Amino acid sequence: MGTREDAGRRSVPLPGNRTLVVRPATRADVPALEALYGELDDEARYRRFFSMYRPNREFLERMATAAERGGYELLAIVRDDRSGEERVIAEAGYTISRKGVAELAITVAEAWRGWVGAYLLDALVDAAAARGVDNLRAEVLVANRPMLALARSRGYATVGHPDWTIVSLLIGTHGRTPTWPERDGPPRVLVEVPGGRWPAEQEARAAGLDVVVCPGPREYPARCPALDGEPCPLATHADAIVVVPPAGDSRWQALLESHASLHAGVPVLVERRPGPPTAVALLQRIVRGRQVLPARADT
Repeated sequence: MGTREDAGRRSVPLPGNRTLVVRPATRADVPALEALYGELDDEARYRRFFSMYRPNREFLERMATAAERGGYELLAIVRDDRSGEERVIAEAGYTISRKGVAELAITVAEAWRGWVGAYLLDALVDAAAARGVDNLRAEVLVANRPMLALARSRGYATVGHPDWTIVSLLIGTHGRTPTWPERDGPPRVLVEVPGGRWPAEQEARAAGLDVVVCPGPREYPARCPALDGEPCPLATHADAIVVVPPAGDSRWQALLESHASLHAGVPVLVERRPGPPTAVALLQRIVRGRQVLPARADT
């Protein structure tokens, strides 16, 4: 069994007598990070920073030494096995933002975009899990299709939309589904809706509800656990579930049946489209009623 220090490390042979090595960053890697970011085009820079920001040496030093402040940073390096020459082609890391949640960022050189991003994210997820981090959270531009596709490949939920150009994603480190961001927080409402947007989300948050939105039944590789007969950690520890099923999709009917059998103690409200969203006042009454029951026990 690997140690905590081993978690996240990878090595895989590549064609042409090369090896892809994934390892933790160190302060000595700052020049290589400068080269990686110096080669980004404007579009990649905007996706990463939401601006044309060019990170300075201080920024990259903090990135390389994230572990000193409770975070973690991994590099993907291509090594020429004949000459020993190495080049950093990608980086992924997180910084702790609050208990159990870490802010994720990832950058991949243009020539290596595709499988390297997913490979590096998998390594970072393993490293985060080994360090007691339950979820990775990322602020992503809705126009950043590569990053959204990467999140879909693992399974994700949304925990807010700062505006209509940005979405906050939550990726779990212990399975296909994330867990609730706060263990002891406000009443929890899980919303399952195609596309991951619920019109009443902002109103519900303003009313003091903790809302996580899931895009609902997914296909492989990140299939919805409830459709496989497994309890969903978000549903299990919710105070109420709102399901917005599209018409004529049998997977959503199967999801409702799964909730009835796997999460029988959690109230489920079905919201039909077209039609108004579920009344937030009704949700408040439901969750207040559940709060007189024995306190939930998160694991």
